[in-house]
Amino acid sequence: MRISIFTKYIAKSLLTFFIAVVGILTLVIFMNYFIRVLNMAMAYGTGLGWIVSSLANILPNVFSLSAPMAFQIAVLLTLTNMSEQGELIALRAAGFSFREIIRPLMVCAVGLSVLLIFVGNWASPRSYKNFLDRRDEARSKITKVTLEPKMFINLGEWDLYLEELDEKTEEARQIHLINKADAKALSTKVNAAKGKIILTDTAIGLQLQDGQMQRIDAKDPTSIVAANFDNYTMSISLTKDHRRSQRISELTSSKMVRQIRAGTLAQETVNEYRTEISVRNVLALSPILMLLVSCPLGFSLGKRSNKGWGMLFSIIIIFAFYLLMTLGLTIGKKYACVSYVAPCLPFLVGAFVARYLWKKRLNI
Repeated sequence: MRISIFTKYIAKSLLTFFIAVVGILTLVIFMNYFIRVLNMAMAYGTGLGWIVSSLANILPNVFSLSAPMAFQIAVLLTLTNMSEQGELIALRAAGFSFREIIRPLMVCAVGLSVLLIFVGNWASPRSYKNFLDRRDEARSKITKVTLEPKMFINLGEWDLYLEELDEKTEEARQIHLINKADAKALSTKVNAAKGKIILTDTAIGLQLQDGQMQRIDAKDPTSIVAANFDNYTMSISLTKDHRRSQRISELTSSKMVRQIRAGTLAQETVNEYRTEISVRNVLALSPILMLLVSCPLGFSLGKRSNKGWGMLFSIIIIFAFYLLMTLGLTIGKKYACVSYVAPCLPFLVGAFVARYLWKKRLNI
């Protein structure tokens, strides 16, 4: 029974710190994406639904970055808080072993790692792909078009000018359309005395009457071909063909493995895929490593220690972890034989550090 009560107590303390820290870190990282999404929304004229959907698709990626750091900070804050209150000494005096004390923390670390494995390898890439698809969808559309008389309206390749416009009947007078070539020289010009303008989300339709079309002869730029018309119907698309190359961050790990096994990728790309898969799993399992390194440090803090030491040690551990992972990532991309193993460098170094700290702690 005592273990059950103790487990609930320490797990509650850890989760309280974790939720608070992960909320702050997620907000800090999220704000950068939030500003970018708002800028895109203003540039492309998207609605509130697009903004909410884009931000929701970014959250898994932000969580996978903030959760490991938040857990590291939460562990040391929990231990330093217990040390300040004299609870660690009381637990040891009551007969609790170090293994029993860290067991609830380890359960939380394993649970978080399982969640991060799913998020990092599948949920985050798929959500990020949805975000990029939504962004490209917005980019492919011309900024929201507002038809106003006596103004040149940009419709992509065309510029539209209306002398008069009746918004209720959609009828216009003195309509002028100009299409410019790549060199910005006049390519095609359409003038009409009157007509009807039909605007939709993806295109603008024009039913023109009593007008003339002028076009430059492609063979002779000095020659202009002109033709009069009584009725002419045309449509101008408000979407642009926008294609992008697929990013590695939007590929699930299983998809990358299938592409590697297919044997159609260049060696450089294979190395990049392997290191990316390894990095995702290293980040996912990092709470376990950070716990093993943090606990002996937390147990070594005296009763007079404060949470500042916990924050300091957390920053050092996080900095060292990402420094080693970046070094391993660079090595893995360069050498194919260690592309899977190299990003695990933080675990190789961390295992030795944890062993040393635990040995020193147990010998005291």
